[in-house]
Amino acid sequence: MTERCDCEFFEFGDRVRSVQNPHLSGQIIGEKNWGDEYLVRLADGASTIWWHFVEIEHDPDGNPPAAKDDDTNVVRVDFTKPREMDENTTTGGAA
Repeated sequence: MTERCDCEFFEFGDRVRSVQNPHLSGQIIGEKNWGDEYLVRLADGASTIWWHFVEIEHDPDGNPPAAKDDDTNVVRVDFTKPREMDENTTTGGAA
């Protein structure tokens, strides 16, 4: 069992999860009221929600960047960098 973090402050970019439902997780993308509320982009990538600091905790199982020697079939994509594609480019089944 993981210990609950006693801190009440979260940094921009921290991975967090709901205290009531640990399967509901996301990343801090904003705050207001001096850290009383945090804007979290949920793991679905499209939804955001404001949570009070008592409703969230740090997510120790957050998704860290992949290592160079990652042996899974997950391909990390940096959408901030352009990539040239043509009709012969393989996309692994992606559109």
